[in-house]
Amino acid sequence: MQPAAFGATVVTARPAEVAAFYERHFDLKIALDIGWFITLRRGDADWELAITERGHESVPAAVSALTESSNVFGFIVDDADALAASLVEGGVSLETEVVTEVWGQRHFFVRDPEGTWIDVIQLVAPDPEWLAANFPASDS
Repeated sequence: MQPAAFGATVVTARPAEVAAFYERHFDLKIALDIGWFITLRRGDADWELAITERGHESVPAAVSALTESSNVFGFIVDDADALAASLVEGGVSLETEVVTEVWGQRHFFVRDPEGTWIDVIQLVAPDPEWLAANFPASDS
């Protein structure tokens, strides 16, 4: 069975604040807001981000009891440096510097108001030496 779509959920005591963060900084739009549950989308993407109120009956008690997020959401963007600057201008602290990785990513980490980790990724060309070492040409 193939999933029809994908979604991720942030469980928080502050649904509106967390949703506003994603609206402001990641250009997501609210598709549904019933207070304790908010969904955000970007255009006609086949995925959505849900924000659910901690302690709501729809959330397992074990999940509501967690207060530290170890989830990492990855967002692919056109310009990691521009988004990093925009976040800082908006008063958001970056968790790491913007760096370029040899495997073809320019990225940084930031956290949403609930503490969910976000890996902001700009795809760039991989380092040719790294590429050759990790994906050697096959001798067919």
